[in-house]
Order: sequence, then structure tokens, then C-alpha cells
Amino acid sequence: MDFAHYADNAVALVNADLSTLESTKAHLADRPWLLDRIVQADLRPLRRLQAELAAVVDASAAGDEPEVVERLNALLLQHPVRPRISGHDRESWHLHVNYAGDAVAAVVAAESLYGMALVVTELGADRFGRCDASTCHNAYLDSSANRSKRFCSTRCATRTNVAAYRSRMKPTSSG
Repeated sequence: MDFAHYADNAVALVNADLSTLESTKAHLADRPWLLDRIVQADLRPLRRLQAELAAVVDASAAGDEPEVVERLNALLLQHPVRPRISGHDRESWHLHVNYAGDAVAAVVAAESLYGMALVVTELGADRFGRCDASTCHNAYLDSSANRSKRFCSTRCATRTNVAAYRSRMKPTSSG
């Protein structure tokens, strides 16, 4: 598992609906090993983590790199990351930061913080942002080479570009 996957999961958590156990399970659907372990008690710490990660994203989007680092360091103190090497054969060694006995909220926190911290140290503290689409403010991770990402998805980019095109093509009335 590479850090980009963990960072993508952190951004997805910022955008997730965590209002109920069912909606939280829907958010975690691509991680079936967590689905049978999540309980109602995980929701409050996950919502708190979501708000804290949203503040990191917002600081990054605002270009406040020292604030990003300060917030991430504070979160890393609250949620220590304990990496372990895992693999199924000698060719597939990789790092994980979760343990079978940890609560789901602790696993998600460790993975999210590990991914975000590695993005900051490898790519820069300005790589998280908010979607530029007028009807969306989802978080995103910009892993592009030229730091050019402006939208959370192709759908938002397309809608914005089509709307701009239609606006330019609209006939102007001369009076």
C-alpha cells in the first residue's frame, strides 16, 4: 500500500457522510476488513478526525504551509502512527499502519495521517485543496506534476467548463 492511497482515503474522509453508521459503512465499502468491525462508538472520533483533517485541507488550500505542518504534527501526537511491514511473498513487502486489534477510528486516523504527512514531506504542504466548481467544495489531493488540479473530479471540471462554454456562446442582446 503506498502513501498516495492513504492520502486519497484521508481526502475521501473529509468529503464523507459520517452522519450514521450506515453512511459511514458506505464510505468504508472499499475496505471490507473494516466493515465488520465498525461500531457506533467509532462515529464520534471519526467525525472529530474529519473536522481536523478538513482544517488541514483548508490551510493547504489557503497556502498556509506552516499551519498545515503544525496541524498535522499535533494530530500525529494525538494519533501515533505505528507502521509495520507486511507482505505475502518476498516481492511484495510494503508498509501498513493498522493493527487487527485497533478500533476502526484509530486505523482510519493512522492511515490518514500517514498519507497526509508523506504527501507534505514528499510533494509539499500545498497539495490539498477545495474544488473550484461553484456547486461543490469537496477536498482533493493534487498529485499533478505542475500543481494544476482545481477540481475534485472530472465531473466537476466538465460541468464547470461546459457552463463557461455555454456562457461564452450565449448571444448577447444589443439594444
